Amino acid sequence: MQDNTEYWNEDGGRNWVANIEATEALLEALSQRVLDRAAAQPGETVLDVGCGGGRTSLDLAATVRPGGEVVGVDVSDPILAVARDRAVAADNLQFELADAAAADLGAGRFDLLFSRFGVMFFDEPVVAFTNLRRSLKPGARSTFLCWRAMDENPWLAAPAAAAFEILPPPEPPDPEAPGPFAFADEARTRGILEQAGFADVGHEAIDHEMSWPDVETAVSYLLQMGPAGALLREANDEAITREVTAAVRDVFESHRTAAGVQMRSSAWIVTARNPD
Repeated sequence: MQDNTEYWNEDGGRNWVANIEATEALLEALSQRVLDRAAAQPGETVLDVGCGGGRTSLDLAATVRPGGEVVGVDVSDPILAVARDRAVAADNLQFELADAAAADLGAGRFDLLFSRFGVMFFDEPVVAFTNLRRSLKPGARSTFLCWRAMDENPWLAAPAAAAFEILPPPEPPDPEAPGPFAFADEARTRGILEQAGFADVGHEAIDHEMSWPDVETAVSYLLQMGPAGALLREANDEAITREVTAAVRDVFESHRTAAGVQMRSSAWIVTARNPD
């Protein structure tokens, strides 16, 4: 089985880069929700874990001026290349290619630990969050965004189900395995953070309508970035591709509105504090 670091530096990273602008547009409203909740302040030092293309890191860097700085950490070199290009003029922002689960990020360095969908991939989450907490100042805050369960995210689940009526479906994943939905269970996530030494753990449920301008844009995006995308590319069969595309198109047609395609997503904003 391909590990996460290898995936994000090979096919996964290249595919993300190819679709990064569409992904950022899709996540823009959710990004703003978690940035607002994190409430970074001028002069603070912020760690952005799984920073990806650096969009949230740039927003945080602007917010902590004057006197503050942001460090974005990610395991993907091709995605960080995009982040570095975007941030060439930001003198209070730096990016590090590192596994935040184990990297020495400095002790007692950060006022805020932040992540937008970047902390669900740790092989040993208690160990990872213990390491991250070590990098925080006493009393520092943690705010991250993670998905709730797959079946609470029809924007992703419904087109995947349609595709897997045609493609051979993968084995059901272990709900606690590293992956997008690893922190869907509120009690489990709370337990991980508390075992890692965090206090005052809180969950805020966020429901949001994912939006595409039209059906064809939605179909194209989900066939690139959704659960069936990799299997469809591996199949490399034009007839199967046409059949899957038609099935996914039918799903999005049923959610077409005057404002474009609208489908529900569900996430958690998880907050915690490093004890004083």
